Amino acid sequence: MEEKSRLGRGLKDVSRFYLSDSPRDESHEPPKDESHEKPEGEPGGQEPGRDLPQPRQCRVIRVICPASALMGAYFTANFSLELARHRQKMIIFDLSSREGEGVQDVLGEAAHPDTASGVLRVRLYGLHDIPVHCSEPDGEAELLDRLNGSGDHNGDRWAVVNTPFCLDSLAKSLVDFDALLLSTLNEASLLQCYACAKVIEQRDPKAGISLVLIDPASSEQASEVSSRFCTFMKQRLGVSVGYLGHLLRDKALEDSLSEHRPLVLGFEPSPARESLAAVSRAFLEQRGLPVFGEEGRP
Repeated sequence: MEEKSRLGRGLKDVSRFYLSDSPRDESHEPPKDESHEKPEGEPGGQEPGRDLPQPRQCRVIRVICPASALMGAYFTANFSLELARHRQKMIIFDLSSREGEGVQDVLGEAAHPDTASGVLRVRLYGLHDIPVHCSEPDGEAELLDRLNGSGDHNGDRWAVVNTPFCLDSLAKSLVDFDALLLSTLNEASLLQCYACAKVIEQRDPKAGISLVLIDPASSEQASEVSSRFCTFMKQRLGVSVGYLGHLLRDKALEDSLSEHRPLVLGFEPSPARESLAAVSRAFLEQRGLPVFGEEGRP
């Protein structure tokens, strides 16, 4: 009995996901369980003082990281995988054409070619497949067609779009979207995020904008910087920015980058992985969606 118990603990420790390259038929999925939805008005459980304005239920989320194209792709991949763990249906669009810094590079062997559809797929045991559409040179112009034409989307998935820092493309986007801005604590990076937010607000005043800070020295520093940024945005643009938390950089994150292996599929816990999981939970709480624990229960 002791050996069996030890084995069970080991599997729980190392197997948050089980990857498979075998195709799976998702056309006859069981009906969505609404029993764990939070009642209207119930607190989301966010950290005290965290500003999480309720956004519209837009299904397209652009991830924009002016300071680092690689970090944008890295966050897009891991954020999507983490949301999938919370039973959310995901689809990834990678508009970055920079060699070695795209979502496909971050996912590595976790993404398998699907010869039938011509896209990559991440297959997770017991969870929905994640289709990955990699960029073409004119990917931005074709994003609307891809969203409308993809049988994987149908409006019921979160479409997470890794978006290169380009103000012109944001202004001329044919697709309505909410934005998730990633910024270091460097003043230039924060100003670039401000510029993005200004363009987004001018294009669509209803767009939801959220902020994630990269590698602050402490939670206190992150709280202070995010508070000043959100206050500045409110005063200058009249825009409420939801602060979702911060992403730490540690050895586990650096190893996952060099090994082309998603952080959230790693076996060992780390500050970086836990910070990314916390950001994902805050995103769901912001939208009143259920958050599942390690045991698969809310």
